[in-house]
Amino acid sequence: MAQSPRVLAALDVGNHSVLALIGDLGPKDELVIRGVGLAPSAGVRNGQVVQMQPAVQAIRAAVEEAELMAKVPLERVQAAVAGTFVSGRFTRATVTLGVREREVTTRDLEQLHDAARRQPLPQGHTVLNVLTHAYMLDDQEGLLDPTEFVGRQLAVDAYVLACQESPVRALEKAINAAGLEVEEFIFSPVAAALSTLTEDERRLGAILVDIGYGNTTYAVFASERLLAAGCFPVGANKINDDIVHCFQTTAVGAEKAKREAGTVLLTDVGAEETISVPTIDARASHVIPRLELCKVARLRMQEILELVAADVLRQIPPDVSFTGLVLSGGGAHLEGLTALAEEVFVMRARLGELEGIEDATGLLQSSEVPSRAPAVAAGLLAYGRRAVVAGGALGLPRRRSRPGLFSRIARKVMSKREVAGDHV
Repeated sequence: MAQSPRVLAALDVGNHSVLALIGDLGPKDELVIRGVGLAPSAGVRNGQVVQMQPAVQAIRAAVEEAELMAKVPLERVQAAVAGTFVSGRFTRATVTLGVREREVTTRDLEQLHDAARRQPLPQGHTVLNVLTHAYMLDDQEGLLDPTEFVGRQLAVDAYVLACQESPVRALEKAINAAGLEVEEFIFSPVAAALSTLTEDERRLGAILVDIGYGNTTYAVFASERLLAAGCFPVGANKINDDIVHCFQTTAVGAEKAKREAGTVLLTDVGAEETISVPTIDARASHVIPRLELCKVARLRMQEILELVAADVLRQIPPDVSFTGLVLSGGGAHLEGLTALAEEVFVMRARLGELEGIEDATGLLQSSEVPSRAPAVAAGLLAYGRRAVVAGGALGLPRRRSRPGLFSRIARKVMSKREVAGDHV
């Protein structure tokens, strides 16, 4: 049975875990999550697939769990991309309608969108997403949809996200090998913003910072426009590495200590407090000062936030104002992080909760899924909903060549054979 257009699927292949979500649209086009699949990530480093088969198996495990819960077989997914290989810039594309004035047609918009995609890029790079800002028709600016307006010259301002082609192609190959077709790749912080920022925040200005396990990404919005986006190859795992080196413990012990005793509010920690962590060989344990562990966590998190703040300051005009900062991602669980973010950015900060998305499974609030980690995957579903309900009003969908019926069937058959082979 073909996947209904009103059944949406999202896949976030992270450095720590793979999260698959399945949702559908209700009678009033409300988005409801029906299936959740979570699997430990494998074969992925800094957002890139570095081992194909482990990555395929992790994707397959997460997707099959979500399919079983939602009782829906998947064919297509929206997928997230995150890595330093993605970069953004502004562009303006223009097409001439003719010597005489005439109405703007859908074909004119398609030609304009094609012109926006024709970017001078280095060899081996491709356009990932093109997010429209506003259309202009002759001297009339700020048009949201110029169709049926009359004029001679049509233009669009857009923010173009380009990327190295190889990492995205490798991720797509892994998803295909798991039996799925990628409808579109979306830059992770753009997706996270769709599920966590309110309409007022996107309109009046907000900075979304998604702190993952291996990467920290950000997206800056104002006047419903994406103004900047980027990625740094540091995330919550760097805190674990620091704890391992400073206190000679294991990676598992560092993660547990960070989650159970970590805070960036140093004034809340007594000088006499201690915690027990495993030794580096995991054969015994030793006691360390909790305050020293929290200092390590604070220094690393402050460095990450300062990197983002400096990059945002470099790109954003000084006259742009913001209502605040929103933190998402599994690394945003650290106690007191909003207070630290307010110190660094000198603006109000809050933790990102899912906006306008109903979770019928109840699993996204469970202890199995790290708090705020589903923001990217939920945003992918929100993006898919916009494409169905509003015709993809966020931006210009990436043109993709659709495989034929035979290739889709063959891919499904090969996926099932591999699954059967894994259980022999």
